[in-house]
Amino acid sequence: MFKDLIIKKANKKELSREEYYQIINYLMKSGIDKNIIEIFLALDSFGMSEREVLNLTLAMRDSGKVLSFDQPIIEKHSTGGVGDSSSIVLIPLLASLGYKVIKSTSKSFVFTNGGLDRFGAIPNFRVNLDDKEIKSTLEDTNACILSHTADICPADKLLFKLREMCGLENNLDLLASSIASKKLASGAKVVMVDVKYGVASLIKNYKDANRLAHLLKYIFNECGVQSVIIITSTLQTFGDGIGNAIELNDAIKVLKGEHCMLRDIVKKYAVEIIKKIDSRLNDMELNELIDVALDYGNAYQRFLDIVRDQDGDDNAVKQNQIFNPYKSVNFVAKRSGYVGNIDSLLLGELTRRLCSETHDNNIGVTLNVKIGDFVNKGDRILTFYYKDDSDLKDNANAISGCVRLTDVKIPHINPIKKILR
Repeated sequence: MFKDLIIKKANKKELSREEYYQIINYLMKSGIDKNIIEIFLALDSFGMSEREVLNLTLAMRDSGKVLSFDQPIIEKHSTGGVGDSSSIVLIPLLASLGYKVIKSTSKSFVFTNGGLDRFGAIPNFRVNLDDKEIKSTLEDTNACILSHTADICPADKLLFKLREMCGLENNLDLLASSIASKKLASGAKVVMVDVKYGVASLIKNYKDANRLAHLLKYIFNECGVQSVIIITSTLQTFGDGIGNAIELNDAIKVLKGEHCMLRDIVKKYAVEIIKKIDSRLNDMELNELIDVALDYGNAYQRFLDIVRDQDGDDNAVKQNQIFNPYKSVNFVAKRSGYVGNIDSLLLGELTRRLCSETHDNNIGVTLNVKIGDFVNKGDRILTFYYKDDSDLKDNANAISGCVRLTDVKIPHINPIKKILR
C-alpha cells in the first residue's frame, strides 16, 4: 500500500503534507494493519524532517474535531515523570486568576502513573466530556480536565497503541506529533510543555529532551500558537509522594498554601504562562498574585469548583478523605550523611505495579528528604504505604536501598534546566 512512500523515505526524500494525510486517513479507515506498521517503521528507520513532523501533526489534528473558543485557551502537558502533580496545582491556580485552562490527560506509557490516574483518585470525577460539556465547564470554572475522546484527535489513540506494539515509545518525532496534535485539536492558543529527562522519565538524556523541546517549539510557532517549553530533570520528584492518591494529596496541600518545592515549580510555570498572555505584569507582581491565590484559598476553592462541576466528590477533598492508607512502615537512615541519590524509578515502578495489582490508589511512598539534605542516623527518610503484608516482605530490601547517602556535601537541585520562551 505504502511501498512508494517507503522507497521515497529510503532515498532520503521528504513526504509531503498530502502524503501524511493519506497515511492518517488510511489509519482511520483500516486501523493498525501491516501497511500502517510498515510505513511507521520506515519513518522510524529513515527519520523525519521538522517539516514532516509538522505535516504528520496536522494530519493527526484533523483526524477528528478541532475545538475553537472565543477566548485564549491554555494547555499544559508533561512528557511524564514520577511524583509530579504540578498540573493538579497549576490548573486551578490559573483558573482562579481568570485564565481559561484545558488539561487533556491520559494514562502513562510505562513506569509511572499519568494524569488520568492521578485525577482518577478523586471519587466519581468524570473526564469523558463532550463538546458541550467542555464549553459549559470552562464557562463555570475557567478550567476543564478531559481525557481524549473518540471525536478529538482519534488518530493519536491508534498511534499510541502502534508505538507500544512496535517499541516506538521513544521516537521523538512521533512523540512530538502526539503531544502537539492533541494540543492543537483542543483549541489551545497558549501551550506549556514540561519535557522531562532522566532515568525516571521516558526521555533518558538532556540531548533528546532538548531536541524534542525545539521540535515542539517549531510546530507551535508554525501553527501560530504561543508556547513555553520547559526542560526538567527527574533526578528527584517534584512533590513528596509517589502514588495516585498520595500525589493528589501533595497537590491539595499546595493549593491550601503549603510551601515546598512543588509550589516553587508551579509558581515558575504560572509566571511563564501568564507572561505569554499578559505582558503588563513583571515577575515580582505575578509572584505576589500567585502567592495570594495560594495562601488565601482562592486556588483551592477553584479546585473544589472544578471537582464538583465534573461530578467529583468535593466533600472527600474537603474532609481529607482522598488518601486513606491501610498500613505503613517508616524507613530510617542507617547512618548519617547527605542524600546523594533517590531511586525514584524503582519507587515509581513498584507503586504502579502494586496499584495495578490491587486496583487501589492508596498504595505508594512518601519521601521525607530531597537530594542534598543532611540526615542523622535514625532519621525517617521515607514511608511506604501498603495493603498486604506480603507487599512489605517482598519489597522491603529494595525500598531501603532507594535513598543513598554520601559523606560529601552536595548542592540542592533545581529541576528546571532550560526554558524555551
